[in-house]
Amino acid sequence: MASEDPDKKRLDEIPAHAKAAAPEIQDYRSVSIEEARKLDAGARHYRAYVGSPKAYDVTAATQFALMVALGLREDHTLLDIGCGSLCGGRLFIPYLLPGGYFGIEPQAWLVEDGIKLEVGEELRSLKRPAFLYVDDFSLTAFGVRFDFMLAQSVLTHVSQAQLDRCLSQAKLALNPEGLFAASFFSNGRDTYSGDDWIYPGFAPYPVKSVVERARRHGLTGYPLIWRNGYDHYWMVFAHEAHAGRVSWLGELSGEQRMLRILELAKELDDLRVKYAKTKGNLKEADLELSKLRGDKRHLDDPS
Repeated sequence: MASEDPDKKRLDEIPAHAKAAAPEIQDYRSVSIEEARKLDAGARHYRAYVGSPKAYDVTAATQFALMVALGLREDHTLLDIGCGSLCGGRLFIPYLLPGGYFGIEPQAWLVEDGIKLEVGEELRSLKRPAFLYVDDFSLTAFGVRFDFMLAQSVLTHVSQAQLDRCLSQAKLALNPEGLFAASFFSNGRDTYSGDDWIYPGFAPYPVKSVVERARRHGLTGYPLIWRNGYDHYWMVFAHEAHAGRVSWLGELSGEQRMLRILELAKELDDLRVKYAKTKGNLKEADLELSKLRGDKRHLDDPS
């Protein structure tokens, strides 16, 4: 665990600019998890503020499964960028050895609610997670070179300047043989040109532009088929000197083979759902067409 750093801000020392403005909506922090599941994404409850509250469980599970498949083990260090209310942190903290989990998050209340309602003070004391409450991607502030870094649904909202800042800091904070996994949004063509963080909307960045931008910062990026719950795509980054760490899809061995199998299984499930939906739509269209034509056989069909 990193020693105390003067740059590390306590909860009562967070400057106003580091606190994103609270939404002009009702505060739901005291409602139950069951009630929170009915809220819209962005509502002021620790599960809803970070995304769909109904997907809170799956979002945690998919990012944990991804990082373990990429090689995360209990004796590694992990930086969770935009850790929010510890959606994934509640799985990573007990998995990693004491002092192995680090989180960066501008919204201190999210972390504290996550600790209180998902992790617990006993586990916090045992595992000693470290947190930094800033909004400027100061990934080097802990003074740690991380084995793994994660940005789940964070770089899906950033400006180009913020993305560059994150990648440049990742280059400095990532262990020479480490891996950085991040999710992105793309609509297939556009690149976000705004100057500000955009939320709850998404900032599009095509795969090619992300790969090229990472290269300018000395990182090699490789896209994954793996999805989160919002149909974003994932990229894995490594130092250029260890580019082989992210070109493993060509080898398909060991843990990487299992990850590829999981990806293909999910694709197959998605195709099955689409096929069933299409089949149902075709049947409805066929019946409707038959009715319009006056086909008695279909009109008498009870199905």
